Amino acid sequence: MKNSLLILLFTCLFLNSKILRAQDADPSKIRIGISASLESNLSSEMIFFSDVTGFSADYDKFNYRIGADLEYFLNSNFTINTAINYSNKDFTGTYFCFVCDFIQPPNPETSDFRYIEVPMTMKYYFLPNKTRLFGEAGLNSLFALNNLELDARVNNYVLGLKLGAGVEYNFSQRLALQLKVDHNRSISKVLKDSDFGFRTLNVGFGILKRL
Repeated sequence: MKNSLLILLFTCLFLNSKILRAQDADPSKIRIGISASLESNLSSEMIFFSDVTGFSADYDKFNYRIGADLEYFLNSNFTINTAINYSNKDFTGTYFCFVCDFIQPPNPETSDFRYIEVPMTMKYYFLPNKTRLFGEAGLNSLFALNNLELDARVNNYVLGLKLGAGVEYNFSQRLALQLKVDHNRSISKVLKDSDFGFRTLNVGFGILKRL
């Protein structure tokens, strides 16, 4: 956890210093903005803690992501992107045990997951027109905020992969609207005693302003 935080900190400081120097030379290379999206959880419906126990998950909750974006143009097509996002990944879980004899069946419980997400991605823009397409790929760091009864089991840091695409419409040289979709998949464990990982699909929009 500490090593991951140090790597993320040094990466952000390095990128920030590069961006600040670039901004002094050419402010048009920087865009900042806000974004929001609705999230669908595509993760496994069975979360095993052992061979015979775990949670049966029902992804019936309203989940979303919202945050602030920063983009730096390497050239007219390639950009480096980062953001600070708040997200929730709630679901309803029902405890199961294949070898237990319950007097009463377990009641469903709401599992509340809250994260700060810090992605680091590369984006490529196609078609240098007022309307253009883009693809995006990179890593996503998730820092857990809370999860109620599951605190003892949850890892504070989760690393994931992010793949996305979208379309951008430029209102002017400085203001643009993006409609985008991205798929996120964790590559490290969400829970300490389970191989469970998040798989999510986000559909949303963003507004970017060139400095």
